[in-house]
Amino acid sequence: MKRNDLIGGFFFLGAGIFFAVYSRSVDIGTMEEPGPGFLPLWAGVLLALMSAALLGKAFFKKFGQGEAFFPESDSWRRVGMVVASLIVYNLLLKQLGFILVTFLFVAFLVRFIFPKTWLKTVVTAALSTAGAQLVFVTLLEIQFPKGPLGF
Repeated sequence: MKRNDLIGGFFFLGAGIFFAVYSRSVDIGTMEEPGPGFLPLWAGVLLALMSAALLGKAFFKKFGQGEAFFPESDSWRRVGMVVASLIVYNLLLKQLGFILVTFLFVAFLVRFIFPKTWLKTVVTAALSTAGAQLVFVTLLEIQFPKGPLGF
């Protein structure tokens, strides 16, 4: 795993530095009035810092057997199911509405990707949907499609 950490660390360190430097070519703005370069600057700085931490960890780790990228045998199947469920989420969003599709999506993830009991599944999906509704619709005032039931 040390080799993969080094490759990934150097790649993302370079990407972070590139974004941070490139963002300086446009107006960064201030915290009160961010410009178009504000997000790329801070995303690049954060990416570079996280990559530097990964590189530091990789340099002090001994060569040897590392853990597998996907430690469980069915990990690839799970990744495929998550990607497929994201596509289905996108396809159903306009027809069924944000609240219903988000609830079903989170419930699917909790129940079938990371198996939990039905009670935990319903509670997690309900709380996640309520949180998404609060943040995106109420606080940020983003308009999402409403389903046939009006929500």
